[in-house]
Amino acid sequence: MDGIITIVISLLVSLALYLGFVIVLRSEKGCDVIGNNLILQPNAICVWRVFIGISGTLLYFLAGQHFWGILLFTISAFLDGVDGLVARKCDLVTPLGEEIDPLCDKATYLPPMFFFAYEGYLDLTVIWLLFISEICGQFLIRYIIKRFTNFSVQANNFGKIKTVLCFVLIIYCALLHDALELPDFTAQILYVCVILSVASSAFKIIGNRFYADILSILNLFCGIAGLILVCEGRYVLASIAILTGQIFDLFDGRMAEKHGGTKIGPWLDDIADLVSFGMCPGFLIIMHGNLKLPALIFGAAYFLAVGFRLWRFLIHDKHDETIPPDSFNGLPSPAGAMGALGACLFWQNLWVSWAVIIITSSLLVSHIRFVHFGRVILRRIPRPLMVIFGFIIVFLIAYLVKARNPETLGALLLFSFLLYVLTSNSKVISKII
Repeated sequence: MDGIITIVISLLVSLALYLGFVIVLRSEKGCDVIGNNLILQPNAICVWRVFIGISGTLLYFLAGQHFWGILLFTISAFLDGVDGLVARKCDLVTPLGEEIDPLCDKATYLPPMFFFAYEGYLDLTVIWLLFISEICGQFLIRYIIKRFTNFSVQANNFGKIKTVLCFVLIIYCALLHDALELPDFTAQILYVCVILSVASSAFKIIGNRFYADILSILNLFCGIAGLILVCEGRYVLASIAILTGQIFDLFDGRMAEKHGGTKIGPWLDDIADLVSFGMCPGFLIIMHGNLKLPALIFGAAYFLAVGFRLWRFLIHDKHDETIPPDSFNGLPSPAGAMGALGACLFWQNLWVSWAVIIITSSLLVSHIRFVHFGRVILRRIPRPLMVIFGFIIVFLIAYLVKARNPETLGALLLFSFLLYVLTSNSKVISKII
């Protein structure tokens, strides 16, 4: 229990530190004070957080000072968001900062991962794989290939998510180290970190205009995997495959806008969405209803609603200037998939789950305006809060993968679906903002 208290205190202290910078940087005077202070320059903060993180690691493992070790490491992780915040607010973004920021990340989270590996909490072989992947991504890609090509070497979303997961994994290992009776999901999280590290490096040497198509293809593969898992009756794993596809879908549109795309990009995106968020949930609805006639009707109705929703967006809504930017006409298909999957997993009463599916289908074909989660909501969440949410989400997903509890996953999906529906209406968002 002491470990949980230590981590909660560390998170609160680190969050208070971050919010302090946010408040100060809201005024021009605050920006001037921080911007003119050499020890508060973004590059200086980047170096400071490495020393703070390493100090916390040494205190934790060599001196046995778990409280101060966790506190210093957590502060170091939150300072990863502070240096970028100061750079943007004070207009201090520099090429040097873009070069050393990822290096400082690696120097912060790799040492404690090796310590935990040598203590038996992480697989040492996999840690070395992660280390090699990180070195290749940092030096081979960033410092060698970029000299001879025009490929992007900036941090991408795969690298950013990987960094958050590495910090989360270390905090989670600290909980296990405190002898708490928690399920051990470290192997699953570590494998995801390696995959994201490889993906981050691979995307740096691929032409920018192919980014969106690759993400759409990965989303499509998740949908196909989900269909196979539904056939095998493994509904929890099928739902997690669809959630993974939603992560890829979250960024493909942004990559297309930022780097351009190919002619088949929009169609490929819609095909992937139709399979992952329409066909797979619709098939699960049918299988959950034991292939009975009502299940066939409701499953087909949901699939057609998603198909109509995607067709309307591609043919009409995409060119409709009356729809506000970063808004959707009707419920987005990924959110619809969460509602349909959650209803099937949570309720054993078929008619209750079918009622939720009918409501979801109606929202899909409606003209209610919903804001884009990734471009509007996600951008307004501070990075430190993303670390906290990342810890909670990773813990829940890892638990669900291991326990494969359909009711728990269904409740989580329904809660997320309801939260999005209630808070993402464009009129509600405009009043809040």
